[in-house]
Amino acid sequence: MSLERVTITIPSETLSAAKEAADREGMSVSAWLSRAAERAAKIEAGLIAAEEVLAEIGPPTPDEQAWVDAFMDTVTRPVANDDTDAGDHAA
Repeated sequence: MSLERVTITIPSETLSAAKEAADREGMSVSAWLSRAAERAAKIEAGLIAAEEVLAEIGPPTPDEQAWVDAFMDTVTRPVANDDTDAGDHAA
């Protein structure tokens, strides 16, 4: 993987939060921001793909949408950091 040096401008509060998060994970701020950008780009690509599919097949039925909503609630639910919840979440 090749790396490139770039200059970015972000709000001070965002940088502070990124520094704290990187420190918690034992990462450099650069590595943490790189991972965050990669994740954001993947999410954006997924949203674009979903829009393209919906343009072809139309919107989901109310039952299909209810299933999607329930699924997303399950996979995005925060997980406690104790051993009793280990393995109880998707993703």
